[in-house]
Amino acid sequence: MIATRRLTLLGTLALAGCWTSAQHGEMIDQRIAALEADDQDRRKQIQDLETQLKAQLPKMDAKLAELDEALNRLNNATHRSGADVGVRLDEIQEQMQKLRGVMDETQHRLDQQQAVAQNTAQESDRKLAAVIGPQALADASAKEKAQKIAVADRPGLFAQAFKLYSSGVPADVDVGRELFLEFLRRYPNDAQASEAQYYVAACFFQAKRFKEAALAFQKVIDQFPKSAKVCDARYRLGLCFAELKLRDEAKAALEETLGRCSGKVGLAKEAKAKLAELNRQDKARKPAGH
Repeated sequence: MIATRRLTLLGTLALAGCWTSAQHGEMIDQRIAALEADDQDRRKQIQDLETQLKAQLPKMDAKLAELDEALNRLNNATHRSGADVGVRLDEIQEQMQKLRGVMDETQHRLDQQQAVAQNTAQESDRKLAAVIGPQALADASAKEKAQKIAVADRPGLFAQAFKLYSSGVPADVDVGRELFLEFLRRYPNDAQASEAQYYVAACFFQAKRFKEAALAFQKVIDQFPKSAKVCDARYRLGLCFAELKLRDEAKAALEETLGRCSGKVGLAKEAKAKLAELNRQDKARKPAGH
């Protein structure tokens, strides 16, 4: 019964943010499709140019090696006059200098195209987010910043995300959430994966995005049933439901917290107090004589 109610509820939450106007939704889909088509064309052009530039580099490397070999042969050729060797040496050095200049220019163009490709992808994300709405735009910006600052090592990435989450600054908390998501993408089976998922939910909760928070807390419970964070997730799930005015579901989640997490005294006390508060409110709402 609880499982059935949970599935129904999560389905309701997942659909709660969908568009209510079919025409508006169709218009949005058309605009997104146009943006994606334009983005694909631009990415294809950049990819073709990168392929051409990369194909030139091995040929230039081979030419440099050939010139180096010729230079070595000249240096070792004792039967030729010093003046002749000097002339040929100057010629080869001039050719090598020109070739190195071409290689530097080619590498510079390749770096520029890679930067353009990255900026194009980010601009496309921003355009798509702008079509969807300001919250999506903020999320895209947070994701972009997270990708720029994410460190390479596993402990450092988790610590970096947790520091931003702990700051309490809304923009930093959003970036912290994206870093926790990056941690989960890189290390889905890590011992700290359940904590990362919990803090993704906690970031949503801190931002008062209770629907997303509820779904994320439920992931902790479903995907990491043995995690030390499960009890906290159950309790916070109840708080999310309460904020979403889903009072029956909130009380059910809090009761489940009390039943399964009685060993965590402090948490159980908070859950009991919140449950009592909801019951008092429900009692106060009942008309006299009922």
